[in-house]
Amino acid sequence: MEQQSLPGWMRERDDPRIAHTKLEALDDISVLDLSCNSFAGSYCTSLLSEFGAEVVKVESPEGDFLRKCTPYGIMHKGQGLTYLSEGRNKFHITLNLEKPEAREILKNLVVKADVLVETFAVGTMDQWGIGYETLKEINPKLIFASISPFGQFGPKSRSNMPDYDNIMQARSGIQYATGEILPEGKTYDEMPWAIPTKAGPPISAAAAGTFMSAAILAALYYRDQAGEGQALDCATSEAYASFDDFAYQWYQEDGTICERFGNLDVAGWMYCFAPTKDGVAFLGGLRLEMWQAFVDMIGKYDEWGAANWNSLGPFMPKDAQLKWADLVFAETRKYDSRQLLNMSIEYGKKGRLAPIAPVVAPIVTPMEAFKDLNWADRGLFTTVDDPVFGPVIVAQAQYKLTETPPRTKWASRPVGYDNGFIYLKYLAYGPEKLKRLKEAGVV
Repeated sequence: MEQQSLPGWMRERDDPRIAHTKLEALDDISVLDLSCNSFAGSYCTSLLSEFGAEVVKVESPEGDFLRKCTPYGIMHKGQGLTYLSEGRNKFHITLNLEKPEAREILKNLVVKADVLVETFAVGTMDQWGIGYETLKEINPKLIFASISPFGQFGPKSRSNMPDYDNIMQARSGIQYATGEILPEGKTYDEMPWAIPTKAGPPISAAAAGTFMSAAILAALYYRDQAGEGQALDCATSEAYASFDDFAYQWYQEDGTICERFGNLDVAGWMYCFAPTKDGVAFLGGLRLEMWQAFVDMIGKYDEWGAANWNSLGPFMPKDAQLKWADLVFAETRKYDSRQLLNMSIEYGKKGRLAPIAPVVAPIVTPMEAFKDLNWADRGLFTTVDDPVFGPVIVAQAQYKLTETPPRTKWASRPVGYDNGFIYLKYLAYGPEKLKRLKEAGVV
Protein backbone atom coordinates (compact mmCIF):
# COMPACT_ATOMS: atom_id res chain seq x y z
CA MET A 1 0.00 0.00 0.00
CA GLU A 2 1.46 3.36 -1.03
CA GLN A 3 2.15 5.66 1.90
CA GLN A 4 0.42 9.05 1.73
CA SER A 5 2.67 12.11 1.72
CA LEU A 6 2.75 14.30 4.83
CA PRO A 7 1.26 17.35 3.05
CA GLY A 8 -1.65 15.28 1.78
CA TRP A 9 -2.14 13.68 5.18
CA MET A 10 -2.10 17.08 6.89
CA ARG A 11 -4.53 18.60 4.39
CA GLU A 12 -7.12 15.93 5.08
CA ARG A 13 -6.93 16.47 8.82
CA ASP A 14 -6.40 20.16 9.53
CA ASP A 15 -8.25 22.07 6.82
CA PRO A 16 -10.04 24.91 8.71
CA ARG A 17 -13.16 24.26 6.65
CA ILE A 18 -13.67 20.92 8.42
CA ALA A 19 -12.57 22.08 11.88
CA HIS A 20 -16.19 22.17 13.08
CA THR A 21 -16.35 18.37 12.76
CA LYS A 22 -13.61 17.83 15.35
CA LEU A 23 -13.12 18.13 19.09
CA GLU A 24 -11.97 21.32 20.80
CA ALA A 25 -9.02 21.15 23.18
CA LEU A 26 -10.44 23.63 25.73
CA ASP A 27 -14.15 22.88 25.44
CA ASP A 28 -14.42 22.26 29.19
CA ILE A 29 -12.71 25.53 30.18
CA SER A 30 -14.66 28.69 31.04
CA VAL A 31 -13.03 32.11 30.90
CA LEU A 32 -14.30 35.40 32.32
CA ASP A 33 -12.85 38.15 30.15
CA LEU A 34 -12.84 41.36 32.20
CA SER A 35 -10.35 43.06 29.89
CA CYS A 36 -11.30 46.71 29.51
CA ASN A 37 -10.08 48.97 26.69
CA SER A 38 -7.26 46.49 26.17
CA PHE A 39 -6.35 44.86 22.88
CA ALA A 40 -3.89 42.68 24.80
CA GLY A 41 -6.57 41.17 27.01
CA SER A 42 -9.00 40.77 24.14
CA TYR A 43 -6.35 39.12 21.97
CA CYS A 44 -5.46 36.73 24.80
CA THR A 45 -9.02 35.49 25.20
CA SER A 46 -9.52 35.34 21.43
CA LEU A 47 -6.71 32.78 21.26
CA LEU A 48 -8.28 30.74 24.06
CA SER A 49 -11.67 30.91 22.36
CA GLU A 50 -10.21 29.52 19.14
CA PHE A 51 -9.30 26.37 21.06
CA GLY A 52 -12.85 26.03 22.32
CA ALA A 53 -12.83 27.76 25.71
CA GLU A 54 -16.17 29.29 26.61
CA VAL A 55 -15.14 32.93 26.88
CA VAL A 56 -17.62 35.29 28.52
CA LYS A 57 -16.75 38.90 27.78
CA VAL A 58 -17.89 41.06 30.70
CA GLU A 59 -18.45 44.67 29.61
CA SER A 60 -19.83 47.78 31.19
CA PRO A 61 -23.35 48.56 29.89
CA GLU A 62 -21.94 51.15 27.46
CA GLY A 63 -19.59 48.58 25.92
CA ASP A 64 -15.82 48.30 25.54
CA PHE A 65 -14.01 51.16 23.83
CA LEU A 66 -12.41 48.62 21.49
CA ARG A 67 -15.74 48.41 19.69
CA LYS A 68 -15.13 51.94 18.40
CA CYS A 69 -11.60 51.34 17.13
CA THR A 70 -11.98 51.21 13.38
CA PRO A 71 -10.34 52.78 10.31
CA TYR A 72 -11.70 56.23 9.49
CA GLY A 73 -14.71 55.62 11.72
CA ILE A 74 -16.14 52.93 9.44
CA MET A 75 -18.77 50.81 11.20
CA HIS A 76 -20.55 47.62 10.11
CA LYS A 77 -24.03 47.40 11.61
CA GLY A 78 -22.87 49.61 14.46
CA GLN A 79 -19.69 47.63 15.06
CA GLY A 80 -16.08 48.74 14.55
CA LEU A 81 -14.06 46.54 12.20
CA THR A 82 -11.37 45.71 14.75
CA TYR A 83 -13.75 44.22 17.28
CA LEU A 84 -15.64 42.26 14.62
CA SER A 85 -12.58 40.03 14.70
CA GLU A 86 -11.36 40.37 18.28
CA GLY A 87 -14.83 39.70 19.71
CA ARG A 88 -14.95 36.39 17.86
CA ASN A 89 -16.21 33.23 19.52
CA LYS A 90 -17.09 35.09 22.73
CA PHE A 91 -20.32 35.42 24.63
CA HIS A 92 -21.03 39.02 25.62
CA ILE A 93 -22.68 40.12 28.83
CA THR A 94 -22.88 43.43 30.68
CA LEU A 95 -22.00 44.01 34.32
CA ASN A 96 -21.29 47.41 35.86
CA LEU A 97 -18.51 46.64 38.32
CA GLU A 98 -18.78 50.15 39.73
CA LYS A 99 -21.87 48.83 41.54
CA PRO A 100 -21.46 46.70 44.70
CA GLU A 101 -24.26 44.37 43.61
CA ALA A 102 -22.47 43.76 40.31
CA ARG A 103 -19.32 42.74 42.17
CA GLU A 104 -21.32 40.19 44.17
CA ILE A 105 -22.67 38.83 40.90
CA LEU A 106 -19.13 38.54 39.58
CA LYS A 107 -18.17 36.51 42.65
CA ASN A 108 -20.99 34.10 41.84
CA LEU A 109 -19.72 33.81 38.26
CA VAL A 110 -16.18 33.17 39.52
CA VAL A 111 -17.39 30.10 41.42
CA LYS A 112 -17.95 28.41 38.06
CA ALA A 113 -15.00 29.87 36.14
CA ASP A 114 -11.61 28.37 35.39
CA VAL A 115 -9.85 31.56 34.26
CA LEU A 116 -10.35 35.28 34.82
CA VAL A 117 -8.50 37.80 32.63
CA GLU A 118 -8.40 41.44 33.78
CA THR A 119 -6.63 44.57 32.55
CA PHE A 120 -7.73 47.22 35.04
CA ALA A 121 -5.24 49.65 36.58
CA VAL A 122 -3.13 47.88 39.19
CA GLY A 123 -4.98 47.74 42.51
CA THR A 124 -8.46 48.36 41.06
CA MET A 125 -9.71 44.82 41.56
CA ASP A 126 -8.46 44.85 45.16
CA GLN A 127 -10.16 48.19 45.82
CA TRP A 128 -13.41 46.70 44.57
CA GLY A 129 -13.03 43.72 46.87
CA ILE A 130 -12.67 41.26 43.98
CA GLY A 131 -8.88 40.89 43.83
CA TYR A 132 -7.11 37.55 43.64
CA GLU A 133 -6.80 37.07 47.40
CA THR A 134 -10.57 37.38 47.72
CA LEU A 135 -11.54 35.36 44.68
CA LYS A 136 -9.22 32.46 45.41
CA GLU A 137 -11.10 31.94 48.67
CA ILE A 138 -14.24 31.56 46.60
CA ASN A 139 -12.58 29.38 43.96
CA PRO A 140 -9.13 27.98 44.91
CA LYS A 141 -8.70 26.59 41.40
CA LEU A 142 -9.15 29.97 39.71
CA ILE A 143 -6.41 31.17 37.36
CA PHE A 144 -6.34 34.96 37.77
CA ALA A 145 -4.52 36.58 34.83
CA SER A 146 -3.61 40.28 34.95
CA ILE A 147 -2.23 42.27 32.00
CA SER A 148 -1.05 45.82 32.68
CA PRO A 149 1.44 48.34 31.28
CA PHE A 150 4.22 47.70 33.82
CA GLY A 151 3.10 44.68 35.82
CA GLN A 152 1.63 44.24 39.29
CA PHE A 153 4.80 45.34 41.11
CA GLY A 154 7.77 47.59 40.42
CA PRO A 155 8.32 51.37 40.60
CA LYS A 156 6.04 52.09 37.63
CA SER A 157 3.36 49.50 38.34
CA ARG A 158 0.90 52.00 39.82
CA SER A 159 1.54 54.79 37.35
CA ASN A 160 -1.46 56.26 35.57
CA MET A 161 -0.01 55.62 32.13
CA PRO A 162 -2.67 53.89 30.02
CA ASP A 163 -1.93 50.61 28.29
CA TYR A 164 -1.93 52.08 24.79
CA ASP A 165 -0.03 50.01 22.25
CA ASN A 166 2.04 52.91 20.92
CA ILE A 167 3.13 53.86 24.44
CA MET A 168 4.28 50.30 25.08
CA GLN A 169 6.05 50.15 21.73
CA ALA A 170 7.93 53.28 22.74
CA ARG A 171 8.59 52.10 26.33
CA SER A 172 9.99 48.78 25.14
CA GLY A 173 13.08 50.39 23.60
CA ILE A 174 12.45 48.71 20.25
CA GLN A 175 10.98 51.75 18.51
CA TYR A 176 14.09 53.79 19.35
CA ALA A 177 16.00 51.66 16.84
CA THR A 178 13.19 51.39 14.27
CA GLY A 179 13.01 53.92 11.46
CA GLU A 180 15.12 55.90 9.05
CA ILE A 181 18.59 57.19 9.84
CA LEU A 182 19.08 60.92 10.27
CA PRO A 183 22.29 61.54 8.27
CA GLU A 184 25.05 63.54 9.90
CA GLY A 185 24.67 67.24 9.25
CA LYS A 186 20.94 66.95 8.57
CA THR A 187 18.09 68.13 10.79
CA TYR A 188 14.63 66.71 11.47
CA ASP A 189 13.17 69.75 9.73
CA GLU A 190 15.01 68.74 6.57
CA MET A 191 14.15 65.03 6.91
CA PRO A 192 11.00 64.82 9.06
CA TRP A 193 10.58 61.12 8.23
CA ALA A 194 13.91 60.18 9.85
CA ILE A 195 12.36 59.48 13.24
CA PRO A 196 11.47 56.38 15.27
CA THR A 197 8.66 54.48 13.56
CA LYS A 198 5.87 52.46 15.16
CA ALA A 199 4.71 49.10 13.93
CA GLY A 200 1.35 49.43 12.16
CA PRO A 201 -0.73 46.81 13.99
CA PRO A 202 -0.87 46.74 17.83
CA ILE A 203 2.13 44.45 18.07
CA SER A 204 3.04 45.01 21.72
CA ALA A 205 -0.51 44.26 22.81
CA ALA A 206 -0.59 41.14 20.63
CA ALA A 207 2.71 40.02 22.19
CA ALA A 208 1.36 40.43 25.72
CA GLY A 209 -1.89 38.67 24.82
CA THR A 210 -0.05 35.78 23.22
CA PHE A 211 2.35 35.35 26.14
CA MET A 212 -0.50 35.47 28.64
CA SER A 213 -2.49 32.87 26.73
CA ALA A 214 0.55 30.57 26.85
CA ALA A 215 0.92 31.24 30.59
CA ILE A 216 -2.75 30.39 31.12
CA LEU A 217 -2.31 27.07 29.31
CA ALA A 218 0.71 26.29 31.52
CA ALA A 219 -1.28 27.23 34.63
CA LEU A 220 -4.13 24.97 33.54
CA TYR A 221 -1.68 22.11 33.15
CA TYR A 222 -0.19 22.81 36.58
CA ARG A 223 -3.67 22.92 38.08
CA ASP A 224 -4.35 19.46 36.70
CA GLN A 225 -1.25 18.24 38.51
CA ALA A 226 -1.43 20.21 41.76
CA GLY A 227 -5.14 20.95 42.03
CA GLU A 228 -4.75 24.68 42.61
CA GLY A 229 -4.94 27.88 40.63
CA GLN A 230 -2.57 30.84 40.69
CA ALA A 231 -2.17 34.51 39.81
CA LEU A 232 -0.47 35.45 36.54
CA ASP A 233 1.14 38.81 35.80
CA CYS A 234 2.14 40.07 32.34
CA ALA A 235 3.43 43.58 31.56
CA THR A 236 2.77 44.77 28.01
CA SER A 237 5.99 46.78 27.88
CA GLU A 238 8.06 43.78 28.99
CA ALA A 239 6.36 41.43 26.53
CA TYR A 240 7.32 43.51 23.52
CA ALA A 241 10.78 44.33 24.88
CA SER A 242 11.57 40.61 25.04
CA PHE A 243 11.70 40.58 21.22
CA ASP A 244 14.77 42.81 21.27
CA ASP A 245 17.16 40.43 23.03
CA PHE A 246 20.44 41.18 21.26
CA ALA A 247 20.10 44.94 21.86
CA TYR A 248 20.34 44.45 25.62
CA GLN A 249 23.20 41.98 25.34
CA TRP A 250 25.04 44.39 23.06
CA TYR A 251 24.63 47.21 25.56
CA GLN A 252 25.62 44.99 28.48
CA GLU A 253 28.73 43.79 26.66
CA ASP A 254 30.30 47.11 25.66
CA GLY A 255 27.78 49.89 26.31
CA THR A 256 26.69 50.20 22.67
CA ILE A 257 23.15 51.50 22.17
CA CYS A 258 21.44 50.02 19.13
CA GLU A 259 20.62 53.00 16.90
CA ARG A 260 18.19 53.34 14.02
CA PHE A 261 19.50 51.78 10.85
CA GLY A 262 16.62 52.46 8.51
CA ASN A 263 16.13 49.82 5.87
CA LEU A 264 19.24 47.93 6.85
CA ASP A 265 19.88 45.52 9.70
CA VAL A 266 22.61 45.86 12.31
CA ALA A 267 22.67 42.07 12.75
CA GLY A 268 23.05 41.00 9.15
CA TRP A 269 24.00 41.83 5.57
CA MET A 270 22.27 41.53 3.10
CA TYR A 271 18.87 41.84 4.80
CA CYS A 272 16.93 44.86 3.67
CA PHE A 273 14.19 46.40 1.56
CA ALA A 274 15.42 47.75 -1.77
CA PRO A 275 13.85 50.30 -4.13
CA THR A 276 12.57 48.98 -7.46
CA LYS A 277 10.89 50.45 -10.53
CA ASP A 278 7.47 49.70 -9.07
CA GLY A 279 8.14 50.27 -5.37
CA VAL A 280 10.08 48.07 -2.99
CA ALA A 281 11.25 44.47 -2.66
CA PHE A 282 12.84 42.56 0.19
CA LEU A 283 16.35 41.18 -0.36
CA GLY A 284 17.80 38.39 1.76
CA GLY A 285 21.36 37.14 1.53
CA LEU A 286 22.51 36.52 5.09
CA ARG A 287 25.11 33.93 4.09
CA LEU A 288 28.21 34.84 2.08
CA GLU A 289 27.32 32.56 -0.82
CA MET A 290 23.80 34.08 -1.03
CA TRP A 291 25.28 37.58 -1.15
CA GLN A 292 27.70 36.44 -3.86
CA ALA A 293 24.80 34.86 -5.76
CA PHE A 294 22.89 38.15 -5.66
CA VAL A 295 25.90 40.07 -6.98
CA ASP A 296 26.26 37.48 -9.73
CA MET A 297 22.53 37.68 -10.52
CA ILE A 298 22.72 41.43 -11.17
CA GLY A 299 25.87 41.03 -13.30
CA LYS A 300 28.43 42.51 -10.90
CA TYR A 301 30.30 39.36 -9.82
CA ASP A 302 33.56 40.16 -11.61
CA GLU A 303 33.36 43.96 -11.32
CA TRP A 304 32.90 43.82 -7.55
CA GLY A 305 35.41 40.99 -7.04
CA ALA A 306 32.93 38.61 -5.43
CA ALA A 307 35.11 35.55 -6.05
CA ASN A 308 37.68 36.93 -3.58
CA TRP A 309 35.27 37.47 -0.68
CA ASN A 310 35.95 35.17 2.27
CA SER A 311 33.36 36.30 4.82
CA LEU A 312 30.58 38.75 5.47
CA GLY A 313 32.66 40.50 8.11
CA PRO A 314 33.84 43.37 5.88
CA PHE A 315 30.24 44.13 4.85
CA MET A 316 28.75 44.29 8.34
CA PRO A 317 29.97 47.64 9.82
CA LYS A 318 27.61 50.58 9.46
CA ASP A 319 29.73 52.51 6.97
CA ALA A 320 30.24 49.42 4.83
CA GLN A 321 26.53 48.61 4.77
CA LEU A 322 25.66 52.16 3.75
CA LYS A 323 28.25 52.07 0.97
CA TRP A 324 27.12 48.70 -0.40
CA ALA A 325 23.46 49.60 -0.03
CA ASP A 326 23.96 52.55 -2.38
CA LEU A 327 25.57 50.25 -4.95
CA VAL A 328 22.90 47.57 -4.60
CA PHE A 329 20.00 50.01 -4.75
CA ALA A 330 21.34 51.59 -7.92
CA GLU A 331 21.01 48.16 -9.52
CA THR A 332 17.63 47.15 -8.10
CA ARG A 333 16.08 50.38 -9.40
CA LYS A 334 16.62 49.01 -12.92
CA TYR A 335 13.99 46.28 -12.36
CA ASP A 336 10.52 45.92 -10.98
CA SER A 337 9.99 43.61 -8.02
CA ARG A 338 8.55 40.75 -10.10
CA GLN A 339 11.53 40.85 -12.45
CA LEU A 340 13.88 40.55 -9.48
CA LEU A 341 11.85 37.66 -8.10
CA ASN A 342 11.95 35.81 -11.41
CA MET A 343 15.68 36.49 -11.74
CA SER A 344 16.24 34.90 -8.33
CA ILE A 345 14.19 31.84 -9.25
CA GLU A 346 16.04 31.35 -12.52
CA TYR A 347 19.42 31.89 -10.85
CA GLY A 348 18.61 29.13 -8.38
CA LYS A 349 18.17 26.81 -11.36
CA LYS A 350 21.01 27.82 -13.67
CA GLY A 351 23.25 30.36 -11.92
CA ARG A 352 26.96 29.98 -11.26
CA LEU A 353 26.30 29.13 -7.56
CA ALA A 354 23.01 27.27 -8.11
CA PRO A 355 21.07 25.94 -6.29
CA ILE A 356 22.14 28.78 -3.98
CA ALA A 357 20.18 31.94 -4.73
CA PRO A 358 19.34 35.20 -2.97
CA VAL A 359 15.89 35.67 -1.48
CA VAL A 360 13.68 38.21 -3.23
CA ALA A 361 10.16 38.94 -1.98
CA PRO A 362 7.86 41.60 -3.42
CA ILE A 363 6.02 43.76 -0.87
CA VAL A 364 2.33 43.04 -1.31
CA THR A 365 -0.69 45.15 -0.46
CA PRO A 366 -3.43 43.91 1.90
CA MET A 367 -5.55 43.26 -1.20
CA GLU A 368 -2.83 41.08 -2.71
CA ALA A 369 -2.36 39.24 0.57
CA PHE A 370 -6.10 38.68 0.80
CA LYS A 371 -6.09 37.14 -2.67
CA ASP A 372 -2.95 35.06 -2.08
CA LEU A 373 -3.67 31.55 -3.37
CA ASN A 374 -1.58 29.92 -0.65
CA TRP A 375 -3.55 31.62 2.11
CA ALA A 376 -6.80 30.88 0.34
CA ASP A 377 -5.91 27.20 0.04
CA ARG A 378 -5.10 27.06 3.75
CA GLY A 379 -8.40 28.75 4.64
CA LEU A 380 -6.96 31.79 6.39
CA PHE A 381 -9.69 34.14 5.20
CA THR A 382 -12.70 31.86 5.29
CA THR A 383 -15.92 33.85 5.42
CA VAL A 384 -17.92 33.49 8.63
CA ASP A 385 -21.68 33.53 8.11
CA ASP A 386 -22.47 35.38 11.31
CA PRO A 387 -26.11 35.47 12.53
CA VAL A 388 -25.80 39.14 13.55
CA PHE A 389 -23.37 40.70 11.08
CA GLY A 390 -23.91 38.47 8.05
CA PRO A 391 -21.03 37.11 5.93
CA VAL A 392 -17.84 38.69 7.22
CA ILE A 393 -14.16 37.95 6.80
CA VAL A 394 -12.56 37.08 10.12
CA ALA A 395 -9.00 35.76 9.98
CA GLN A 396 -8.92 32.11 10.96
CA ALA A 397 -6.32 30.71 13.37
CA GLN A 398 -2.92 30.62 11.70
CA TYR A 399 -1.92 27.33 13.33
CA LYS A 400 -3.15 23.89 12.36
CA LEU A 401 -3.81 20.88 14.62
CA THR A 402 -4.94 17.57 13.19
CA GLU A 403 -7.12 16.40 16.11
CA THR A 404 -8.28 19.55 17.94
CA PRO A 405 -8.03 22.36 15.37
CA PRO A 406 -8.74 25.94 16.44
CA ARG A 407 -11.62 27.63 14.71
CA THR A 408 -13.69 30.78 14.34
CA LYS A 409 -17.37 30.07 14.97
CA TRP A 410 -18.83 33.57 14.91
CA ALA A 411 -17.74 37.19 14.80
CA SER A 412 -18.33 39.72 17.56
CA ARG A 413 -21.72 40.19 19.18
CA PRO A 414 -23.48 43.39 20.28
CA VAL A 415 -23.10 44.70 23.83
CA GLY A 416 -25.02 42.45 26.24
CA TYR A 417 -26.16 40.13 23.45
CA ASP A 418 -25.78 37.01 25.61
CA ASN A 419 -27.09 38.35 28.93
CA GLY A 420 -30.15 36.12 28.84
CA PHE A 421 -28.28 32.94 27.93
CA ILE A 422 -25.21 33.30 30.16
CA TYR A 423 -26.95 34.59 33.30
CA LEU A 424 -29.51 31.82 33.04
CA LYS A 425 -26.86 29.16 32.44
CA TYR A 426 -24.44 30.25 35.17
CA LEU A 427 -26.69 31.84 37.80
CA ALA A 428 -30.26 30.82 36.87
CA TYR A 429 -31.32 34.47 36.41
CA GLY A 430 -34.58 34.75 34.49
CA PRO A 431 -35.99 37.69 32.50
CA GLU A 432 -37.56 39.39 35.52
CA LYS A 433 -34.32 39.30 37.49
CA LEU A 434 -32.36 40.70 34.55
CA LYS A 435 -34.95 43.42 34.02
CA ARG A 436 -34.56 44.55 37.63
CA LEU A 437 -30.76 44.50 37.39
CA LYS A 438 -30.86 46.53 34.19
CA GLU A 439 -33.17 49.13 35.72
CA ALA A 440 -30.77 49.42 38.67
CA GLY A 441 -27.83 49.99 36.31
CA VAL A 442 -26.13 46.76 37.42
CA VAL A 443 -26.14 45.10 33.99
